[in-house]
Amino acid sequence: MVLGELARRNARRYPKKTAVVFENNRYTFKEFNCRVNGLANALLDMGVCKGDRIAVLLDSCHQYIEIYWAGPKAGIVVAPLNPSLTAQDLAYIINDSEANTLILGQNYVELVNSIRSNLPTIKNLIIVGTAFEGMKGYEDLISKHSSDEPSVEIDENDIAYLLYSSGTTGLPKGVMITHRQAIETALNYILVPRLTHDDITLVVLPTHWAGPLYVAILTHFYLGGTIVVLKEFNPQAALETIERERVTHIFIASPLLASLLEYPQLNKYDFKSLRRVLIGGSATPEELLKQAIATFGNIFINGYGLVEQGSLTFLLQEDMALEGPEKKKRLRSCGKEALNVRVRVVNEEEQDVPPGEVGEVISQGDNVMKGYWKMPEMTAETLRGGYLHTGDLATVDEEGYIYLMGRKKDTIISGGRSIYPTEIEEVIYHHPSIAEVAVIGVPDKELGEAIKAIVVLKGGKKATEEEIIDLCRQNLADYAIPKSVNFVTELPRNPAGKVLRRVLKEEYST
Repeated sequence: MVLGELARRNARRYPKKTAVVFENNRYTFKEFNCRVNGLANALLDMGVCKGDRIAVLLDSCHQYIEIYWAGPKAGIVVAPLNPSLTAQDLAYIINDSEANTLILGQNYVELVNSIRSNLPTIKNLIIVGTAFEGMKGYEDLISKHSSDEPSVEIDENDIAYLLYSSGTTGLPKGVMITHRQAIETALNYILVPRLTHDDITLVVLPTHWAGPLYVAILTHFYLGGTIVVLKEFNPQAALETIERERVTHIFIASPLLASLLEYPQLNKYDFKSLRRVLIGGSATPEELLKQAIATFGNIFINGYGLVEQGSLTFLLQEDMALEGPEKKKRLRSCGKEALNVRVRVVNEEEQDVPPGEVGEVISQGDNVMKGYWKMPEMTAETLRGGYLHTGDLATVDEEGYIYLMGRKKDTIISGGRSIYPTEIEEVIYHHPSIAEVAVIGVPDKELGEAIKAIVVLKGGKKATEEEIIDLCRQNLADYAIPKSVNFVTELPRNPAGKVLRRVLKEEYST
């Protein structure tokens, strides 16, 4: 199956059912498919050919959802852009993808004009919003082109999306995702949370990120479910939308979940329609998970995935026990391997590590990327031996539950010992005043690296460096106790909610 067939199928089966909701815009599956076809035919008429790339610089909106389906229908590869990147980084990605078309929001005209002369491959500019000179209007293109199905032959192994990694350790890499890989990922996110045709999902994370694409946009369209899009997240807007639209499913990152739980007016809203909340993007602190279950009920699933694969593991509702030391321990786990995926934790010799020993997570599955765009050597290295090498460190217990320890590159080497930030962060999260924490290693003449904790306090709460270090002293070995603590108002994160430790190390290592 190819992606375009899902949009066609929904229009045929559920023509009058609501497909997408964004602000005051509501489209049925039939209306949505007509708009998608109009855009696909417009792109083809403009000379964008099968296999060409189109870059997208938009905030979350219903048009973004349309682009995600129009591109693959026409055999065109969609390359989403992160609007929070610098102009230089945006130009790098556009040029690296060799996109010939850029679809942009009206609010990004000035930014695009500032780098336009540095984008030699861009031939077409399409604007969502008020038309500007030299740019074609998005709505005008749809209205003037046929809503018939585009006549392009598509194979399931054709590339549908070029998703650039977050660049947490360097320049972004273009991840090639085929039609088949996208659908295989969607199936995992359908089967594990037991989603149905009647589910309504709320997209609270930016639509340029792979997470919402995998977990909501592809998944719910496969079933003919409804997608509700928020332009940007804030607790009030999210809660109002859940209540109004009777939302049943959300995919959310840990920092956003924490902000929901801390929202003073939370209990004023009716969120009983929620039956599944999938948490992903970054490790979920145990204390946050406990608070979430106490507030919303046991409706949570913890997911671990990558841009390169989508879904690797899930910690299911039935695994989230709040009583008993052995079962409570699982709250720190990212669960067991997903369906149709093989996940292993291995040592340097690629042998499975025994329970409790740290190794690298590697995986196989039909949802693994085709490779990195124009990076054959890095592709071969990452996919060596038939496995995706994630670069994530973890342990595994006797029952197969996996516990992430952090990135290989984030391991702190202090006094000759390997120290994993996640272990220290879990302890610090037990302090009642802590909202967020990131632990890094900073240069030290005697130890090589000294441990530093960077902490964000909850609103109105207080804590001292001595309190946090003493808490660690009571729960950790001497060599894992932070030497210093810095208090900040926020941590640098990518759209997935992952802390940009590279940024912190650069700031605190000078």
